[in-house]
Amino acid sequence: MHINKYLAAVTLLFFSLFCLPAYLTADELPEQTKEEPRLFIAKDTWIPELSAGEKVTLSIPIENLSSASARDVTVSISKTADLPFQTDKMSLTQFAYSVSGGSRSLFSFNLFIPPTVKPGTYPVNVSVSYRSDTGMSGSASETVYIKIVNQKKAPSLKYQGVEIANDKLTAGQSGIIKLKLQNDSDFTLKDIELKLEGFSPNGINLDNWPENQYIKSMKPKEFKLVEYRLIADSKMESGIHPLTLNLSYKDEFEGAYTGQAKVYIPVAGKNDSEDELTPRVIIDNYDFPYGIEAGQEFPLTLSFLNTSETTAVRNMKVSLTFENQIFIPVGSSSSLYIARIDPGQRISKTILLKSKADAENKIYAVNIDIDYQDSKGNKYNEKEIISLPVNQDSILKIGSLELPSEIYVGSPVSLSIDFYNTGHTIIRNLFITTEGNFEVQDGTLFVGNLEPGKSSYYDVTIFPQQEGILEGKIIFNYEDSEGRSYTMEKPFKLNVMAAPEMPMPENEFPLPEKPFSKSKKFFLGGAAGFLVLAAGGIVIYRRRKKRKEIEEVDSYEEL
Repeated sequence: MHINKYLAAVTLLFFSLFCLPAYLTADELPEQTKEEPRLFIAKDTWIPELSAGEKVTLSIPIENLSSASARDVTVSISKTADLPFQTDKMSLTQFAYSVSGGSRSLFSFNLFIPPTVKPGTYPVNVSVSYRSDTGMSGSASETVYIKIVNQKKAPSLKYQGVEIANDKLTAGQSGIIKLKLQNDSDFTLKDIELKLEGFSPNGINLDNWPENQYIKSMKPKEFKLVEYRLIADSKMESGIHPLTLNLSYKDEFEGAYTGQAKVYIPVAGKNDSEDELTPRVIIDNYDFPYGIEAGQEFPLTLSFLNTSETTAVRNMKVSLTFENQIFIPVGSSSSLYIARIDPGQRISKTILLKSKADAENKIYAVNIDIDYQDSKGNKYNEKEIISLPVNQDSILKIGSLELPSEIYVGSPVSLSIDFYNTGHTIIRNLFITTEGNFEVQDGTLFVGNLEPGKSSYYDVTIFPQQEGILEGKIIFNYEDSEGRSYTMEKPFKLNVMAAPEMPMPENEFPLPEKPFSKSKKFFLGGAAGFLVLAAGGIVIYRRRKKRKEIEEVDSYEEL
């Protein structure tokens, strides 16, 4: 019903324009109001890709859509906390005396991208202000996007273990422990502060030693040992006692970081002899392929260490349980058996697992129960937890591109395409642009996040400027939940024809030949252009109406 009304209105307007009296001349047209400049921040260029650690130039294109010049043009970038670059200037502003009508100007900003910036797509808020020759003022604002790439390993300080004289503390005595730290990054770290916590009156305490320790700096990949003097209470039982190590540090560009690790301290009870020390079995290492893919098989290797120096353990059963049953064993049960581990020795066992195909892209816990006996038949149990990351591929499906059957030079062409997230994980920072040998209007779309099973669409209007084969592509840029970047392209070709001449009605009685007046040419051209735009509007209206009806049906079925 709405379409019929729309077509009737368009038809009526066309005939009212086309059938204007031929004798209306340009002199009889009403006086036209002087055109004002119209500036906007063009987003039809390709998203800039900038490298971390370099001085770069960010160019913002400003286009004047009118025939009147804009004066005193000011372009500014808003300084916000999440901007991925640095500048020595208090204000990020560029000026120009004028931007001529129908032209485009680039406003360039010299910036520095710190080497520690995380890779990804970042928004930049841009605003422009100007005035006209008549004294009127105007403004525009827009969010543009830049892509940062970084090949360096981010700042990271890691705890790599503890060194203790005789491998343990003795109840009622004090001893020195040494914490091993590594700068596992490509940057120098500084202002490093360590704080050891988890002490108790009847357990392990500091022995006249500060809980905070400091390191001035560490070079990339450098190791350092930090000492603490601890004392174990005289009534402590033999066993493994955890402490917590808190870390804070900065990179060379004043970026601040924190971290935390568990420090396990073995303690020998005061009345225990070496032979009587309870044997402990721990998982001191585990290994798996980098990037466990959802739905794929992979080997998991566990290393079991008998921490006792004198007592062997035997008849050991290892049981694995998985968070949300996200992993299942392949070709075996979820248990392992080890006949014997001698004192101070370790044994490795491998189990083949398979992750669920619909597993989310995250880290999953694996709980491990270890049951074993000593040489006297005493039974023991230890519990361990390890974590395994699962990678779920992001899958973006692009639909077919709807192309018009006829395209003419200078006429607007509306393109539309659907896209879908058919994977099991979220698609992040989805950014769509159009490129080609044509002008683009509203060609940039930042979708943001697209949930699994969701879909959307992209509409763009292009203006061919010459006859022949038109080539272009619609570009989809996005990231997965791990920050990895992806690009997909939808190329297209269109055959552009010359604009057709408006047919003249045949008169039964020929009239004296008279050249078209300016007024008639003006109205005929306006009518033709209006019809082209109206046709494009009808196509988009029908398409969106149909999409809305489908979505309403889907919603009804879900209810």
